[in-house]
Amino acid sequence: MVWIILLAILIVSYYFIIKSNSKITEKYFSLLSLVFAALTILPILSESFSFILKLSFFLPFVFGVLGIVLGWLGIKGDLRISLIGLNVLALGFYLIVFLMATVGFQEP
Repeated sequence: MVWIILLAILIVSYYFIIKSNSKITEKYFSLLSLVFAALTILPILSESFSFILKLSFFLPFVFGVLGIVLGWLGIKGDLRISLIGLNVLALGFYLIVFLMATVGFQEP
C-alpha cells in the first residue's frame, strides 16, 4: 500500500509540478508541499516510516502546517487548491488518529 502511495506522489510530482510552465521557486514550494503531505500520512500507514513518530508525536502536525504554507506559495491554479486540500485532509486525518490514541483509549 505504501509503495502505491509513493508511486502516486512521484507521478503527480512529475506530470503536474515539474512539467508545468511556472517559476522554479513555485515548483520547489509545490514539491515540498507534496512531500510534507506524504510525511504526514505515511507514518500512520506504514511501520517503515514510524521513525517520525518516534521522534515526536507532534512532528506530523508541523509537517501538515508546513505543507499548507508551502502549498499556498506554490504553483497557482488547480494544483494549489489540490495541494492545500491534500495537506488539510492529511492533517485532519492525523488529528483524528492522534486524539483517538491519546484521549480515546484511556482507562476510566
